[in-house]
This record gives sequence, structure tokens and C-alpha cells, in this order.
Amino acid sequence: MSPELETLDELQGGDLPIAVVSRFYSDADAFRKGIGGLLSCGDVSLLTADESVVPEWRWKKLLAENAFTEDLRVCA
Repeated sequence: MSPELETLDELQGGDLPIAVVSRFYSDADAFRKGIGGLLSCGDVSLLTADESVVPEWRWKKLLAENAFTEDLRVCA
């Protein structure tokens, strides 16, 4: 199963911390491409600790800088 499908499959059970989701991918570059594609298509959303959706401009910057923090979660 592709890491993107694994991400979507695992998210059916609920939100996951970004650190958990990143383990589905072979390396940091694959993670950035895979999660970036899922975010761009609207298949998943990135949430802050207070459950606010991270806006596109911010998650794009986080992806570019590989600057995700432990408090971020991914939801489907």
C-alpha cells in the first residue's frame, strides 16, 4: 500500500499526530511530497493543538522548511 493510502486508511480511526503520519513514508522528502499532495487535494487537513485548521499558506511554508512541530495533527 502506498504511504498516501496508508495515511488515509489510518486517519479513518481519527486524527493522528504529524510525527506518527511521517513514519508511513520512507524519508522526509517522500513525506513532504505525499502529505503535501494530500493537503493540496483537500483529502486531509492539518490541525493545531487547539483544533484550528492550519491555512494553506502556513502548511506550505512548514513543508518547505520541514518545520512541523509535535503539536500538529492530521485529520481526514
